[in-house]
Amino acid sequence: MKGYPKSISSFACIGIVLITMLSCGCASWSKWDLRGSGEDSKSTRDMPLKRVSRAVELDTEFIQIKFDPADPDQLQSLWQWVDETVLAADVRSELTNNGLRIGKVVQPDRLLGRIDSLRSDESADVVDDFLTSAAVASHQSEGEKTIPMRVGRRYELPVRMPIQGDQLVIVDDQPQPVGRNLFDPQFLLAITPHSGRSAGELRFRIRPEVQHGDMRQDWVKGEAALRIDVRRESWSLDSMEFELTGSEGDLFVISEAAVRKGIGRQMFGGKTVDQLEQQTILLIRIGNIPTPAEKL
Repeated sequence: MKGYPKSISSFACIGIVLITMLSCGCASWSKWDLRGSGEDSKSTRDMPLKRVSRAVELDTEFIQIKFDPADPDQLQSLWQWVDETVLAADVRSELTNNGLRIGKVVQPDRLLGRIDSLRSDESADVVDDFLTSAAVASHQSEGEKTIPMRVGRRYELPVRMPIQGDQLVIVDDQPQPVGRNLFDPQFLLAITPHSGRSAGELRFRIRPEVQHGDMRQDWVKGEAALRIDVRRESWSLDSMEFELTGSEGDLFVISEAAVRKGIGRQMFGGKTVDQLEQQTILLIRIGNIPTPAEKL
């Protein structure tokens, strides 16, 4: 019986330790466990830990249209509903000299209706309104895509598959044209969004580029550290850089100029599986611009 008080003392010490552990454990459990039952637990489980702001979204759609040699001006009928003066006169001249035409659509319904009538057989299965379907464009495969973007970061939009073999690419530049013989060239648009003059406006700096040659490995500086990047050489066509400014929902069109030539024809011209000439129209729509509150 002499050890009885000591046993009581030992049990008391163990009890104090257990109480302390349980009290700490409860605090930790209530902070991190979201698996409980009941309304309170459900509301806690559904609560996001961190709110993610909406990104800038750019909706794109490539549309193939039939090319009728007997009516070479058929593509030009689209431009009656497009404002080309959104680009400066000297920029428009540079693009036209290289076979490109760009503008902001002022009557989307009429332009899209005209495009539907010109679609080639390969893309005429289902004709949906591009403006209403743009929100789910990323889930479709008929030449439509939604590109999430961050302001100030560069994105690449391939315009067509690489052209196999050695190809001569000529740029109508000043003071004289510049030509390069490139292997497997692929044409793309490098797009970088920038803030506009108001909260609901964005500027998109767009520059045509040509990637070519074999893949090569290089080190690229990322946000956190250096990373290995595998890509091809790129010819940046700085003289043809342009800028599109708009608000959410604005629609732009890019295609060939009246005279099919140069970069414009190589980027937006092609042939069907039957080896018939066709032309490509690129629609670009500003799908989403985050509000100032969403940027917080």
